[in-house]
Amino acid sequence: MPLHSGQVKYLRETTRRKTRINVLVPGNRWGKSSLIACLQIWFLFYKFGIAEGNRDAWLKTEYRTANIAPHSAQTEAVFKAIHQILSSTYSIKTPQGIVTNKCLIEWFYLKQRTVNTPPYRQVFLNNSYIEHRSLGADQGDALQGKPYGLITYDEGGRSLHLKDEVMGNLLPRLGDWMGPFHLLSTPDKDSPSILYHHELYKNGLAGVNSTYTQEGSLRENLLFGEKQIEEQYRLFENDPMGPQVLDGKFLTGGDNLFPLEQIEIAQNKELDDGLLYQEGHQYVIGTDTAMSTDEMVHTILYITDLKVERHDTTFLITGGKAKLVRQKCAKGSSKSPQQHINDFVDLFDSYNKNNNVQHLLETWNGESARFYQDLPYRIQAVTDCYGSWQPDRRSTENSNKPRPKTQNIKKSDILIALQKLFAAEAIEIPKHDTNRHPDGADLPEQLFIYKEDDKNLPTDRVISLALASWLAIESNKVQTLQFIDF
Repeated sequence: MPLHSGQVKYLRETTRRKTRINVLVPGNRWGKSSLIACLQIWFLFYKFGIAEGNRDAWLKTEYRTANIAPHSAQTEAVFKAIHQILSSTYSIKTPQGIVTNKCLIEWFYLKQRTVNTPPYRQVFLNNSYIEHRSLGADQGDALQGKPYGLITYDEGGRSLHLKDEVMGNLLPRLGDWMGPFHLLSTPDKDSPSILYHHELYKNGLAGVNSTYTQEGSLRENLLFGEKQIEEQYRLFENDPMGPQVLDGKFLTGGDNLFPLEQIEIAQNKELDDGLLYQEGHQYVIGTDTAMSTDEMVHTILYITDLKVERHDTTFLITGGKAKLVRQKCAKGSSKSPQQHINDFVDLFDSYNKNNNVQHLLETWNGESARFYQDLPYRIQAVTDCYGSWQPDRRSTENSNKPRPKTQNIKKSDILIALQKLFAAEAIEIPKHDTNRHPDGADLPEQLFIYKEDDKNLPTDRVISLALASWLAIESNKVQTLQFIDF
C-alpha cells in the first residue's frame, strides 16, 4: 500500500514517540481516510496491547478497535478504505494511470462477517474487529464497558462535546491495553469544541502531555498528482482559508467577536474553583435571567485593581484586571422563581460585606422585571437594570453611590466593554468551567463561538459576563471620575 511522505512521517513519529494522544490537522485531499485505514489494519493484525504469551490463547482473545466520527456518514470513508485495501481494490494514481493496491493479507479479512450498514463492523481472522460508530449526542456512551486497542476520531473537531467525549469516555476505554487516541480533523471555527481542539493541537506542537501534533499539506500527497495540486493552490490563492484547506494550518479567524488567542490569554486555572470574598475589595455582578431551558447566570467580577479613564466619548483601560471569581448557572426551568431568588440572595450576601457590590440585571422581559421586584430592598438599592423595563427608584434609592444611566445602554455597549477588557488583557476567566452547559458549551466555548448574530447560539454566560464587564468599567469610572453617560 503506497503512502506519501506525510503519511509515513505521521505513522513513524506516533509509533516512535508512543504518544497517547495524536493530533493530525490535514489539508483537503491529504489522504486522511487511507492513513486511518492503514493504522487500524496494523493494530488489528498485531493486537497491540495484548501480550502474546501462549499463541493459541492470544488468538482466542477478543480484540477491538474503533473508528468514530460525529455523524454516521463520516464513518463510511474509512470503512470503505479498509475494505478496498484488504480486497486489493484501492485505487492509486500513477503517472501511467490508475492502478489498485496488491494486498498480501487478503486472507486476514472475513468479508462474509462484515456489517455493511451503520454502525459498520469489520471482523478479522485473529478474533479482532473494528467498530465504526457515530457518537452523535451520546458523547461516547456507546463505547462504554469495553476496552479498545485504538480509537481514531475522524473529523472530531466538528463535535459539539469533544472535551467531554475524550476525557469522559474515549481515553478511559483505552486504558486496559494502553492504546493511543488519534484525532484527525480540520478545525471547525463554528464548533464549541475548537478551544479544546486547539489546546490539544498546541500540546502536541510543544510535545507535552504525551501528545503529538502534525499538520498535513496537500503538497505532500504526490499520489494526488502535481498538476491537480497546483490547480488547488491556484483556486485558493486569495482565499483566507487557503492555508487551512491546503496546508493543514489551524486557523481560528472568522466573524467571532472574541478571538481565540485573547480567550486563551485570559484563562487562569487558579480561578477554576472560584475565589471567595476578600476583605476590602469591590465586586460587580451581572445577571442574565432565563426561562425554560435557557440558563439563569450570575457573574461576579473582582474589580478592585481595574483602572479606567474617560477620554471624550470613549474610555481607556489603564491598568489592573477584572477577575471572574464566580459564575453561578442554572436552567430557568430547573427551580422555582423563589428558589432562584434565594440562591441569588445567598450569592450576593457572600460577597457584599460593606456595601462593596453593585449589580446589573438584564430586564428585557416580564420574568426579569419580576426577578427585580422580588429582590430584597437592600439589593434593589444597588441594582441597575439593562433593558426596556426600568424600576421606580423612589422607593429603593437609598444608596449613596453614583448610579450608571442604564436606560440607553445598547447590546453593543456591553459587548464592546467585554471586547475591550479582552483586547487589553485586563480580564481573567477560569480555564476550565466546572459547571457545564447542557449543550456542552461552557463559558470559554460560548465566548469563542459568539457572533453578533447570536440566534441559535448558547449565549447566557457571555451576556452575563458582558453585563458585569460594562458595570465594572462604569464603576471604576465612577470611583475615579465624575460620571458621564456611557
